[in-house]
Amino acid sequence: MNFPRTVRRFLIGYLVLHLLAAGFFVLALSRITRDQMISAAKSKMGSMTLILAEHIDGLEVGIEDETLPNHIKRIGEKSETRVTLIRPDGAVVADSITGDRDIGSHATRTEVLLAKANGSGFSERYSATLAKPMMYFARRIDSDDKSNPSYVRVATPAETINSSIASIQRYVWLFAIAVGGLTALLMSFFSARYMQPLALFAAAARRIGVGDYQASINLTRQAGEWGELGDAFEAMKDELIVREERLIENNRHLDSVLSSMKEGVIAIQPDGQVMMANGAACKMLELTRPEIVNKQLIEIVRIPELVASVEKTQAERSFTKTEFKTLTKPQKTLRARVSVLADENQPGVVVVLNDVTELRKLETMRQDFVANVSHELKTPLASIKAYSETLLMGAINDKDKSVEFVKQIEFHADLLNEQIQDLLLLAKVESGENAFSISDVDLNQVCHSTVEQFSKLAQDHGLNLNLELTDHTPIARIDASAVETMIKNLLVNAIHYTLEGGTVTLSTSKTSTATKKEVIIRVTDTGIGIAKDQQARVFERFYRVDKSRSRDIGGTGLGLAIVKHLSQSFGGSVHLQSQLGKGCQFEIRLPSAEPCPSEQEETDN
Repeated sequence: MNFPRTVRRFLIGYLVLHLLAAGFFVLALSRITRDQMISAAKSKMGSMTLILAEHIDGLEVGIEDETLPNHIKRIGEKSETRVTLIRPDGAVVADSITGDRDIGSHATRTEVLLAKANGSGFSERYSATLAKPMMYFARRIDSDDKSNPSYVRVATPAETINSSIASIQRYVWLFAIAVGGLTALLMSFFSARYMQPLALFAAAARRIGVGDYQASINLTRQAGEWGELGDAFEAMKDELIVREERLIENNRHLDSVLSSMKEGVIAIQPDGQVMMANGAACKMLELTRPEIVNKQLIEIVRIPELVASVEKTQAERSFTKTEFKTLTKPQKTLRARVSVLADENQPGVVVVLNDVTELRKLETMRQDFVANVSHELKTPLASIKAYSETLLMGAINDKDKSVEFVKQIEFHADLLNEQIQDLLLLAKVESGENAFSISDVDLNQVCHSTVEQFSKLAQDHGLNLNLELTDHTPIARIDASAVETMIKNLLVNAIHYTLEGGTVTLSTSKTSTATKKEVIIRVTDTGIGIAKDQQARVFERFYRVDKSRSRDIGGTGLGLAIVKHLSQSFGGSVHLQSQLGKGCQFEIRLPSAEPCPSEQEETDN
């Protein structure tokens, strides 16, 4: 039978206690029985010595009588005892076993000394003469001379008592073992049945431990402790279900909050191990959760500024801030705010990351814009001031030079006015204050009229200005003057940056997907091109690719910025493809006025 561990331990404990009790019982019984048997033997030997002492006392010569040796020999054989007669000096007169052989003085024997003092004496010891344990009883024989009494001693083997005691012990042990085994068997049977619900509890607890809350035990209807325990178990299971659901819900809410945050959040344990990181943090550090969670921060993020900030926060229990660049390409600029988590000993920390890459880029662009706009406005103003001062200093009297100086003043004033007008237009577009007249615009028609305006300028620069219009007329839902401004700015930019003999092409096309339709305007040139590292900045205000050449050809430096913001105002975009020395292609994509296929299906339905 496969007993539960608790039952086995209970039975082992019971058997150990039973055997210990049996051992104490056997020990006590043996001691009591031995004492009783020794007392009986002592009484028997005392009676024999009393009879012999009275018999010897009635003899004329006492123990020296010649008939005594044979007499005590017959008594010893019949009573299976040893009888010894001892003179006052301790010499043995006769012995029922050794006869009259000298066996040494017995004056110092314990029983003899006790008999001398008390009249009788008893002792138990090992007999060197017989080579076995014996019990001795001596009695003093008082004669007329009481100062020199003689003694009669009776001895019987102790083996009889010892074997009897051993036999009793054996029978008692056999009985104790038999009773213990029988009771253990009965107890194991009943306890196994009684403890069977414990196995059910263990199995149900293991299933609940792994999240299987369907586990149940049918003990709630039983009376007694098992029924109460069953009720408590079911109540505990229900409470665990509620708490786990609440915990899962809280974790779900926490995950939702952390996942929806644009800030990265990293929680770090006191030992430096990352215990939690949201998706934004993993994205900023370009790591996955398995790569960061339950790992040491210093092993996965080898950024000295961040590690030093975490260590400082832990050491000083303070709030720290730092900013650093990631090690991966393209580099990101991240700002970290590190604060401590509540802890009595060494605190953990939480790191909140913000991606400030675009902010830093905007700050750089703003600084460049301030510097560029100051420079761009200062140049024509300086020229106007210089020519004006020259005229005031007397050049106004030189008719040829004064006219030339006035023309230069007029040129720079017009340039300054264009820059200011472009800045105002750009400001209105960005603020959304510019009121556009939205209508369906035929882009082919706008492109055709714009090319006619710039054909003379292209000829003056020795360029070929081509027009490639799609057969299917592209219609855009846009402001006509705005799209004309965009095309004009791109054409002027292409003509100015294309060397003599080159080609500038203006083309249109259409494209569509299942969800949207777009119209495309492309301006392609064979000019100087733009380096790859500068292409992302050409749409910034006052940014010039070739600053020395830009000064010679004029322009406000705001044309491409206006194109970008105007296209975005109508839900479009502008793109650049270029290689240094092989020209550029600017592409404006605008929403088409025609409905997309999905919208057409909804209208038909």
